[in-house]
Amino acid sequence: MPVKPHSAHLPRHVAVVGAAGGLGQGILGVCRALGVRFTAIVRSRPERVTAVPAGSRVAVVPSLADADALADALFGVDAVLTATGVTATSQDRSALLSANMDAVEDAMLLSGVDRIVLVNTLLAARPGQAASRAMRFFGSFPGTMGRGAREQQAVVDALRQGTFSSLRWTLVRAATGARGRQEPPVACVDWGGSLNSWWPVAYESLGRWMLEEAAGNRFVGEAPLVSWGR
Repeated sequence: MPVKPHSAHLPRHVAVVGAAGGLGQGILGVCRALGVRFTAIVRSRPERVTAVPAGSRVAVVPSLADADALADALFGVDAVLTATGVTATSQDRSALLSANMDAVEDAMLLSGVDRIVLVNTLLAARPGQAASRAMRFFGSFPGTMGRGAREQQAVVDALRQGTFSSLRWTLVRAATGARGRQEPPVACVDWGGSLNSWWPVAYESLGRWMLEEAAGNRFVGEAPLVSWGR
C-alpha cells in the first residue's frame, strides 16, 4: 500500500543505518514517496539498494567501529535513523550498534549531526528501568533470537549509562514487520495497555513515524512506545 502524502514537517536528508534490511527498505520507500533525500548505509552489497533518487546515495561502511568512514557517510544529513538488528549474517562486533555506540557518537559529532532515532523492541523497558521479564526471557534463548534480545537490551543499558549524551536521541520501542498494519501508529511514553495494541505496524508506517519524529522532536531523550491505536 503506498504511503499517503501529508503536511508534517520532515527532515531534508536522513542517513539510514541498516538500509538493506526490511525496516531500512521501508524507510527508504517512504523517503522516495515523500521526497526526502537519503544516504543508505550498508555494510556490503550496495546493489541491494535500488531506485536511488537524485540527491540520495548509498554508502558502504563495513564496520560501525570506523568513525571516520561513518562520519564521511553522515556528512550533510539532518538526522540518523537506525534500522539495525541481529541476523545470521551479523555475527561480528563491527555490525552491532551496542558495541559501537561511542564510535557512532564520535562520527555524528565529526559530521555535525546530533539527531538520532533508534529502533528497539516493544518489550524493552525505558532507559533507567530494569530489563522487562520478557526481555530477560528472550535473552536467555540460544541462537539469533537470544542474541537479538541481548543486543537490544544492551543499547537501552548504554543509553542509561550516558552513551549518546551529546546527541538528541529518541529510542523507538515498537513492533514492526512486513505484514504489520499500514496506518499511522500512535506513540506515548507509557500506555499501560489501555489505549494501544501490541499488533505490529508495517515497516513503511514505522519509517514514516521515525521521519516525522526526526524533525518534530517530540520525544527527545525519551523512549516512546509506538503501535497502532485500537
